[in-house]
Amino acid sequence: MKRLPTLRLAAFATAVAAVIACSDNKLGPSAPASITRVSGDSQTILVGNRATAPLVAQVKNSSGSPLSNIEVRWSVTSGGGSLLTLVDTTDVDGKVSTTYLSPALVATAKVTAAVSDASTAFTVNLVADTVGKISAYGGDGAAALVGSPLTLTAKAADRFGNALKGVDVTWSTSSGQLQVQAGTTDSTGKTTNVITVGPDTGKVSITATSRFNTITFVVSALPTS
Repeated sequence: MKRLPTLRLAAFATAVAAVIACSDNKLGPSAPASITRVSGDSQTILVGNRATAPLVAQVKNSSGSPLSNIEVRWSVTSGGGSLLTLVDTTDVDGKVSTTYLSPALVATAKVTAAVSDASTAFTVNLVADTVGKISAYGGDGAAALVGSPLTLTAKAADRFGNALKGVDVTWSTSSGQLQVQAGTTDSTGKTTNVITVGPDTGKVSITATSRFNTITFVVSALPTS
C-alpha cells in the first residue's frame, strides 16, 4: 500500500513532461511557423502602373520543412501601388507569389506577405518614368536694368510630374550674355542659368533645349535712365 503515492507521483511527472513536450511543439508539423522572402526583393521599376517580376515567399513549419496548401495574404503597406494577387495558397514547395504594380509617384514601396503570426516584407524602389519634358520654372517674364543679371530656372519632370535628374539642357539667347551654355538637372529636376541683359533694351528671348523639348523664356531689358 505504501507504493501508491510513489506511483501517483510518477504518473504526475509523466503528465507534466507530456504537457511540456506539447508546449514545445505547439505549432505542430502542419502549422506555419515562418514565412521568408525567396525572390523579387529590392527591385527597381518605373512609376506608372509598371509590373515587377514576381515577389516570391516561402512558408515553413517549426522544423523548417516547406508547407503546402497554406493561405498567405499580401498587402501594400507603404508607397502606394497595387497587387495582382491579394491571397494565394502555397504550392508543394511552400511557395506563394504576387506581382506589384507601381503608382504614379516616386517612392519606396513595401509589400508584406503574412501567414498566422508571421510576416515578411519586400521593398520595391519606384523611379521616375523615362518620358518627360522641361518647363520654365523661374525667371520667365522677369525684367532687369541693362547690365543687370537675371536668374532663369528650367525644370525636367516625367509625364506624372516626378522630377528627372541628369537631363542635359543647352541654352541660347537672342541678346545679352549667358553665364553658361549648358547644364544638367539636379535631384530636384532643376537647372539654372544667369543672363546679363543688354546692351539693347526691350524683349530678350532665351531658349532651353533638352532631349524632350525646347522652351523659351522672355525677359525685358530696361533702360538705366
